[in-house]
Amino acid sequence: MDFISLDFEIANNNLNSACSMGMVFVKENQIIDESYYLIQPPTLEFDNKMMSVHGIKPSDVISAPSFEVIWKGIEHHFKQTTIIAHNAQFDMSVLHACLNEYSIEMPDFNYICSIPISTRASRGYKLSNSLKDRCQHFGIQLHDHHNSMADARAAAELVIKSIEMKKCKSIQSYINRHSSLPVRKFSELKPQTHFIKRKNFNKVNISEIAATVESFNENHPFNNKNVVFTGTLQNIDRQTAVQHVVNLGGVIKSGVSSKTNYLVVGHQDQSLVGESGLSTKEVKAQSLIEKGIDLTILGEQQFFEMLGI
Repeated sequence: MDFISLDFEIANNNLNSACSMGMVFVKENQIIDESYYLIQPPTLEFDNKMMSVHGIKPSDVISAPSFEVIWKGIEHHFKQTTIIAHNAQFDMSVLHACLNEYSIEMPDFNYICSIPISTRASRGYKLSNSLKDRCQHFGIQLHDHHNSMADARAAAELVIKSIEMKKCKSIQSYINRHSSLPVRKFSELKPQTHFIKRKNFNKVNISEIAATVESFNENHPFNNKNVVFTGTLQNIDRQTAVQHVVNLGGVIKSGVSSKTNYLVVGHQDQSLVGESGLSTKEVKAQSLIEKGIDLTILGEQQFFEMLGI
């Protein structure tokens, strides 16, 4: 395989509660096979909100195999193969939690998120990190969003499209061309164990955040600039992200205005932002940009690149 695209859906806030998994196999920039699994989680506790998103109910998985049984049939795929997922930190954390639940030896493989891959092919467009928005931008059909098979297929097509747009022969040549792409080892993953609810994950008292460095890098783009956050960053909590910006001399603001220099956009909860996938901060920022205001919208990967982490 050139790569395998992977997607999980979970039953509740515990990341060991995978209830479905989609896998898409890509060779020579072509999808050659797909696998879909319903999984019986360790318990049949299903969160109502999650059921409303992916549509899987306890009755759907009561006769399904556990992850331990499924893993025996797929573990050979996780050797010397690049694994790709959209918002990879989440899916890799689910995989890690499921393996840990059944005391299964951790495999080691390289993985990469489809967000930075597709960002390199976006030709300067400022895209949100959502799979739906990126598929729309690249002209990819996404049917039955939040079905793990559909999402894995869409992520695979997003990567294939990115490779083709840059006229590369394979994912490896694409990675070689874009040396800054964050290819990571599963053995070095710092996994989450729980799905952290947005209202707690993002709650930061801005007035309590002070710089922890003695001097600022006056040449850094964030120095003396107004920075606003919206959505949930997948790889870092809001308070840590804010601290990084403050330590670079940035000024954190709670709302978007004509004085905002950067809006950092994380994953948006569709139940809060609606079908558009855009928060009110994003909508206002885009409106200001259209009026000629010098404001930059940053996705999570772009934000990390600016931080240098």
